[in-house]
Formats: sequence, structure tokens, C-alpha cells
Amino acid sequence: MNREIRLQGYPICPGIAIGRPFLFSAPEEDVPEFLVADDKIQFEVDRYYQALRRSRKDLMSLQRRMLQEGGEEAADILGSHIEIMRDPIMTVKVEQAIRSEGKNTEYVFKSVMGEVEEKFQRITDIFFRERLKDFQDISRRIISHLRQKERCTLKQLAYRCIVFAHELSPSDTAEANTDVIDAFVTRSGAETSHVAIMARAKGIPFVTNVDFPVLCTASPPQIIVDGGSGLVIINPTGRTLQEYREFEQKQRQEVEGLCKSSLFSAETIDGYPLRLSANIEMFKELDMLHQYGGEGVGLFRSEYLFLGKDSFPSEEEQFLVYKQLVEKVGNHTSVIRTFDIGGDKLGNFHLSRQEQNPYLGCRAIRLMLKERTLFKTQLRAILRASAFGEASILFPMISGLNELLEAKMVVETVKEELLAAGIPFNRTIPMGCMIEVPSAALICDILAPESSFLSIGTNDLVQYALAVDRGNSAMSYLYTPSHPSVLRLIKMVVDEGNRAGKNVSVCGEIAANPLYTELLIGLGVHELSVSTPALPVIKNTIRGLTIVGARELAEHVLTLSTPQEIDAALTAAFQKGGK
Repeated sequence: MNREIRLQGYPICPGIAIGRPFLFSAPEEDVPEFLVADDKIQFEVDRYYQALRRSRKDLMSLQRRMLQEGGEEAADILGSHIEIMRDPIMTVKVEQAIRSEGKNTEYVFKSVMGEVEEKFQRITDIFFRERLKDFQDISRRIISHLRQKERCTLKQLAYRCIVFAHELSPSDTAEANTDVIDAFVTRSGAETSHVAIMARAKGIPFVTNVDFPVLCTASPPQIIVDGGSGLVIINPTGRTLQEYREFEQKQRQEVEGLCKSSLFSAETIDGYPLRLSANIEMFKELDMLHQYGGEGVGLFRSEYLFLGKDSFPSEEEQFLVYKQLVEKVGNHTSVIRTFDIGGDKLGNFHLSRQEQNPYLGCRAIRLMLKERTLFKTQLRAILRASAFGEASILFPMISGLNELLEAKMVVETVKEELLAAGIPFNRTIPMGCMIEVPSAALICDILAPESSFLSIGTNDLVQYALAVDRGNSAMSYLYTPSHPSVLRLIKMVVDEGNRAGKNVSVCGEIAANPLYTELLIGLGVHELSVSTPALPVIKNTIRGLTIVGARELAEHVLTLSTPQEIDAALTAAFQKGGK
């Protein structure tokens, strides 16, 4: 532990944290087994229902707290946990087992939950794995009430720290005290898991898919967590600490400075304007959008509002959400992406059969074109909301022209239905195409004329172009946005977009990384859509550049052969600019 160790993980929630590590693990309960006298069976049943009521009360209290903190989506997830405790498995089946087996409640309950877990573990689908975590989380809480033991929770920590865990449960994260917890680092997790949603709601930097065996044998005095890049630095050198402290301070100063001057435009020193918008998941981020001077919503991830629910949202429910969005954004545009469901995002409503490889299966626009009723429901809601503000529709995961034309045809059908019903909407609502698979980038000359705008989703584009699962920590060294193939694909899309006179935006993680800002401008990108906390940093970076220098950098980078060479060039340009 006398040397610096850098571990690359997957970023979930941005932010810099420097602090002491704390290894957190929810201990497995050692539950005894013994027979219960016949005249004590009813007492055991009553004891179980009392533990169930107390657990429900815990979650309702947590739910109220999340609502007070502005985490509506997180509160919905806790609401689904409360509903799970009304499931017949949790009530009727457990009670019947207590009565038939004649054993103590703790043992019977754990046995029943063990059977449930075995069934879930035989299914590889990400949807069912998330449900398994929900059941496990609730089971631990009920067992602790049955045994009348104080649960080990993250709200009990007495000093500031960075929490390391193999895995966190949703209620662990909901209970986390943000006054003492600076960041989360886990071995496993997904960007759309319930835990990730909770962490984002609290604004806690979070990196997952990190292997940290070194912490099991030693306790380093300090850790750095970079939630933006997914980097975890163990035992940082004095120089690294100084760099990150300066970076953290600079970010804070930039945020404070730009909050006072949010009316400044996002343009280069020599007057080249760039539209800087925000990727939005939760409504509380809209206040930050206005505070930081963002120009609208470049990507509204509509599916995040409903991932914690048990059924597909109704037209009216969606309409109220989209209407509130466009009204709050005001004169700027709100780009609403249609449901990007599938892969690792299925919420609690299961629409398609189990697939061997869901990332390459029926997801996003493919799923919505199969589920026409659900697709039309969302489109009706978006179109109705377009009467109240500047709304645009964005189709995700387009891989060919037929999908784009078919999606547009469904929109036209919905428009005719609304016209017939006399319901107002924007008849010329813009419809964009998301470029996130190589096939779409390679035929962007065909897609651009059929689109109002193009939006490059670099997270998936990197994954599919390089055939690397971005959630696989063992392959993280291959997940490199600076790979020449990725940059050439971006350049190709921008060139064809310009030729067709269509706006091209980048909404992936590299848009929020100031190292890439000059390169993206030089490649000809018109708009960057970033997470709201990144708005001030990226705006400040843009205002310190020149379009001439950016184009020179892009020309140079496109001649380089390896990601390492490109990273070095970007770092040198960034440092030369004094950023």
C-alpha cells in the first residue's frame, strides 16, 4: 500500500470525492431452526405480521424522506417495495408455511424466501435480477424485525467516508446520510438499477464494476473517486491528491462563478456559438438547468420516470409529466426520447420474452414498434404536450432507414387521431434520429434527410463499435471513446448532418468531459447535451477555446492511430489551454 493504485470502473453518478474508505456489508443472518408447540403457532403468525407492519412503516418513512429530498423516482421504487410486502408470497404463503411446518417464524420465512431466490437465480434476464434484489432487501429488513436486532445501516456512520460494498440495496442507499457519505464504490451494479437511481437522487458520486481486493488486506488512508470518469484511485500520491483537490476546487469556483453569470452564452472566444443543453432524468434537475444557464433539454430520458413502477404509465400520466417539462423549460426545446426500454432497462413491467442477449435483442425502438399500443400511448402524450411548449421527439436505437420511417409513420397515425378528436398539438413537431449503433452512423447520409436532427449517443456507439460491454469491469480497458474508429464515426455523422442542413448533437458521457470539448467542436458538432452538474464546467471550457484551434486539433487527432496517442493529444491541448 505504499504505491498508487488506479482502478477503472463504470461511472453512475458524477462528482469528485476524496476521503477514507469504509467497507460496508450487510451481514447474513444466522437463523436458528426449532419446532414450535401447537398452542404457540398463532403467536408465531402474529409475530410475523407485526414484523411485516414494522418493515412497511420503515419504508413509508423512507419514502416520505425521499420525496422531501426531491427524489420522486426513488420514492416510487420504495413504493414498489411496500407493494411487494402485500404479495401473497409475503403474506399467505409464509403464514401457510408457519402453520404447516410448525417451526419458528424466522426459519420458515427464510426458507420461503430461499425458494423464491432460487427461481429468480435460474433466470438471466436483468428485469428479474432487479426484482430479486428487491426481495432480498425486503427479506433482510423483515428478518431484523423478527429477531428484534438493530440493522446495520448507512445512516449510522459517524465520520465522513467513501463507502465500498460488494453490492448495495435500494433501502441501504435511501438511508445513506449525505452529510457523512462522500461516494459509493461497488463491485456490481448497473446504471439503471434501483440503487443507481437512489444515488442520483441524493447526488452521491457513484462508481460501479470495480474490483477492490486490495482493501480486504489493507486499509489505505485515502481514496479518490471520480464519478465522472469512473476512476477510483487507492493510496494516491501527493501529486495526484493535489491535482484532484485543485480540480475539485476549480469545479466549485467555476460553478459559483457561472451561477452568477448564467446569461453568458456558450461560444468560443472568436464567436463560434454552440448550443449547450442538459440530459435530464428527474425534475429537480430542471432548477439546476436554469441556474446554470443551459439552453433547454437535449435528452429527456423518459423511461427513468417509470422504472420503479409495476405497470406501463397511462397516457394521462405521461402527458402531465411532459407538459410540466416543456412548460418549465420555457422558450427552449425539450427533446423527449421515446422509451429506451430493454437491455438493462425494463423497469418493473416486462414486455418481451426472455432473451439470451438483451443488449442486441428487442429493445428501444424495436420493442416499441412491436408494442404499437404502448408506443402510440407515449406519442399521444408527447404530441399533446407539444401544444404547451417546444417539444421534439427522439427515436433511440435506430439501426436502419425502415425503422425510422416506420416510427415516423406511427407518429403520423397518432397525429390523424388527435386531429379527428380536435386535440391541439404541434403539427410540425421535430423528429430526430439517435445515432448509437455503427450501422446508423454508416448510413447517416440516408437517415439525415429523413430526420429533423441527429443525436449521437456515444455511450452505446462506443460499446457497439468496439464490441465491448460497457458494464463489464473485466473489459473496461477496451472501452475507449478515444478509439480512432469511434471518432471517425462521429466525424462521418457530423459531415452528413451538415450536408443535409441538420443539427447534430452529442449526448453521451464524452460530451460532459472537458478533455473532449475542443475536439467535438473541431469535428463540427453543433450541440452538447450533458448532465446538469457538468453545464458550468463545459460552458467555461467552450468560452476559453477558439474555433480555429479546435479545428486544428480535430484535424491532427484524425491522423492518429491509437487511443493512447489521441488521449495524449487531448490532454496536451487541454493543459495548454490552461483548463
